[in-house]
Amino acid sequence: MARRELQSLEQLSDRAACKLYQLVAAYAADLRLQLEPLLLQAVFQVCTRQLPEAFNAMSEERRHALRERIHDLCQRCSCLLTVEQLAQLALRLDGAGQDDETEQPDEADPVDDVDIEMSLPPTDPAAIELSLEPPRFLGDFDPSNFCPSPSPPVSEVDEPGDDIDANEAAEAIDLLRQMVHGAVITIPSRHSNQPPQAFPLPRDPAGLRRWFHSWDRALQRRLRNLSHAVNLELMRSGLCRSLIPLTLLDAALEGQTDLQAAPPNVLSVQMPLLDPVTSEELRLNGVLLRVAEYEHLRPELRDHRRQLHQLEATLLRMERRMQHWQQRLAVLKAQSLWLEDSSDNHPHRL
Repeated sequence: MARRELQSLEQLSDRAACKLYQLVAAYAADLRLQLEPLLLQAVFQVCTRQLPEAFNAMSEERRHALRERIHDLCQRCSCLLTVEQLAQLALRLDGAGQDDETEQPDEADPVDDVDIEMSLPPTDPAAIELSLEPPRFLGDFDPSNFCPSPSPPVSEVDEPGDDIDANEAAEAIDLLRQMVHGAVITIPSRHSNQPPQAFPLPRDPAGLRRWFHSWDRALQRRLRNLSHAVNLELMRSGLCRSLIPLTLLDAALEGQTDLQAAPPNVLSVQMPLLDPVTSEELRLNGVLLRVAEYEHLRPELRDHRRQLHQLEATLLRMERRMQHWQQRLAVLKAQSLWLEDSSDNHPHRL
């Protein structure tokens, strides 16, 4: 009974993994569509409501350059808002530990959302440069880190010198193409009777929940780093005189700082310092893209999140059931061993 229940739960876990992949892939696809429009809406609020005088003083050339730069940053970030890229970042964040939470984006996340690289050229020590080189294909993504597919039996492996199977090559190319476009990925095993496996997710309810939480955390990290890159551009363009530090962005995301009332995805912080120009209290203005506010503004993202919450609750119930039957199986095994030791086939030892 216990073994049958555990086998049934394992099959349910496989289906839950496929469902989870479908949901996060759909979420990421919709987020990529909404990334730039909602970011531009936030920048519009900063320019027109918080810093109208500075924006009016900008030349037409600077305004166009700022808009183009924001567009480039969004394109750069969108390339990495996929299930695989976020899973890769989640691995790095989980491995980095809590001490690295507030590092610079280029130090903490070497292949992060916009791969922000702040360099100081010798000719201009005050200049700030943001790298917009296209991301490496799939970054450092290694499928074996997640859910390696089973190796085929030895008898069916091609002998040395045989020609490459054209069908296998086509399948590999098609798999990579799906990964780039964020499609639902399954790995069918042609050498076994096992059903397709979810990729690149774990195979147990507890692991699936941890995977999703890490993935969600990586998503917010990428939006935070994009916010930082945009705030740098606002400062470079002359719109903002001061840059909101990363530590303050993190504190705002964690609800650890007092914020001024501001439109969605906009951050305004009153600092206990005097502005050297106005001799008034310094106020930092900029953007801070938040997952929750994107969902508040877009019903399709809210719907994906609702389904993810429902699936997470199901996974939690499955996890508890699995723990119950694993404990029950352990009890039955212990009872069996006790009876075996007590049988006539095992004489008592003094």
